[in-house]
Amino acid sequence: MNGLNLAHFRENQGLPANVYYFYLSESTLLSMKKVFALCILVFWGAFTFAQNSQLKILAIGDSNGEFNFGWVAQLKKIRLNDRIVNTAISGNTIGFDNLDRKELNSLRNVNSYLNKGDTELGGMDVILIMLGTNDCKAVFSDSLKQVPLNMERLILKIKQHSIYRQYRPQIFIVSPPPFGPPEMLIAKYKGGAKRIKYLQRKFKKTARKENCVFIDIYSEIKDTFKNITSDGIHLTPDGQLQIAKIISLKVDNRMQKN
Repeated sequence: MNGLNLAHFRENQGLPANVYYFYLSESTLLSMKKVFALCILVFWGAFTFAQNSQLKILAIGDSNGEFNFGWVAQLKKIRLNDRIVNTAISGNTIGFDNLDRKELNSLRNVNSYLNKGDTELGGMDVILIMLGTNDCKAVFSDSLKQVPLNMERLILKIKQHSIYRQYRPQIFIVSPPPFGPPEMLIAKYKGGAKRIKYLQRKFKKTARKENCVFIDIYSEIKDTFKNITSDGIHLTPDGQLQIAKIISLKVDNRMQKN
């Protein structure tokens, strides 16, 4: 519409001459509708992708995982889109009745972990296992070689469960963190530094053998561990955040390949 026609349009419509109006042709309106529709499709696609990329994660661990500032809690803060069920319990082991308590033996209780995860998640994409610290207590030192075998038994028991067979979650074996220097440790953990290093090597082999993903937090934090632990065993909130970030990155790298 040219200036003369626009003036006539104002006059015919009884519109003030000092007010400006925009005229859109039919083709322009059609183009705008197409752009709007495309924006809706892009938005919906992004929303759907976010929904589909949500991971359902089961965490199995000990006190470093149970703490309200532990690595599982930190992981929940990092991975806001994911759903995480935490079954970690203080004193937990892979296959010993720690303190003569059967509830602290994962081999005895892993079925209940899986059932809890499925009930709360309605499926399962990832299983994170970070155990071994309490298996390295002095009281279990004579059974150290049994610990990697117990880990293999734990993985096998998970794989035999109907929930694993249904969802085929990716299993991650996370090495337990290092032990602090001897002067930091109380008596029940004395000598554990060598035992934990032994497990780090063995768990790496177990992961390869059982087609699991190994996350080596031991090597990642051993040089600075004394700065992020309060007692040589338990990590500070900053330390927990460090290992949560390491775990999160490894999960992303692996799950993007699946």
